[in-house]
Amino acid sequence: MKGYKMETKREKFGFTLVELLTVMSVIAILIGVLVPALNLVRKMAKDTSQKAQFHSISVSLDIYNGEMGEYPESAVKGTSAGYTTGAQRLAEALVGRDMLGFDPMTSWDAYLDNGVTTGTIPYASAALGDPGPEETKSLNRRKGPYLNPEKIEAHNVGDLYKGTIGAGQVYDGLASNNNKPAPVLTDIYRIRDVTVGSKTVKAGSPVLYYRANTSLTGSTIFPNTQISGITLTTLTASRTETQGYIYDSLDNEDLLALGDVATQTKQHRFDGLTPYTDTATTENGRWIFYDTITNSKITSLPRPYNASSYLLISAGYDGIYGTTDDITNFEDAK
Repeated sequence: MKGYKMETKREKFGFTLVELLTVMSVIAILIGVLVPALNLVRKMAKDTSQKAQFHSISVSLDIYNGEMGEYPESAVKGTSAGYTTGAQRLAEALVGRDMLGFDPMTSWDAYLDNGVTTGTIPYASAALGDPGPEETKSLNRRKGPYLNPEKIEAHNVGDLYKGTIGAGQVYDGLASNNNKPAPVLTDIYRIRDVTVGSKTVKAGSPVLYYRANTSLTGSTIFPNTQISGITLTTLTASRTETQGYIYDSLDNEDLLALGDVATQTKQHRFDGLTPYTDTATTENGRWIFYDTITNSKITSLPRPYNASSYLLISAGYDGIYGTTDDITNFEDAK
């Protein structure tokens, strides 16, 4: 008699194709939800860090003001041979052109000072060929630094930008061009590789600085961007039209004309050379700048935010000045 072979039930392990597709769909949906959320959290963290940087700069400016009797001037200095912009003047005031403190013998014109080789030499450096005694005198004159150089990032314009695409030439501060440094403070949105010594580091966009002209009086000391037909000409047409306003857009226009730090192919909304016709009003970079800094709470006459002190502007996460993600030290940045 043959034995009876009993069949056993085999258990199946693993997933069916339908189950796998279902799991993958759920994962894809979660990724689609989480990635934007994580990016938003990352951006919010950077924005918070940038606001903290502005707080440190503001405290340092107040200390400078207390010691020097005024906030540092921001008016552009020099000629197209090498403009010194408001952003460079901010860095010079708070940390000095060489990060060793502010030299009161400065002319604030980096190109002009770079050509001084005899007598009193601002920011004299023996390493760069200046007489040793002048270096000692310069170091003894220094004020500050008002901002801790180890906790702030500063880079020469020539390291952040290569060449120009706008009006004039901003002083680059490059030793390779026989220039002493004249850096700008940069924000925390690090978007470009720059070389510092033997290292390559990521750098952000310049911190724009504008000081208010508090000596002006009258009803026409600030443009009214709310009136139809207002004209603010471009940078090439006039380098003087904005000098009668509480804030002068020209302070940093030569820097803005270089484009974005990341690619130098994108124009800033504050670029005085750029016309915009995206609304009923024919706008240009100057118009957008003044519209952005207008205090909407004052309706009797047009007035800017911080009319008695200064403005700080970071290009924000997108690296473009004049967009909604800019970080400023005033309210309602558009």
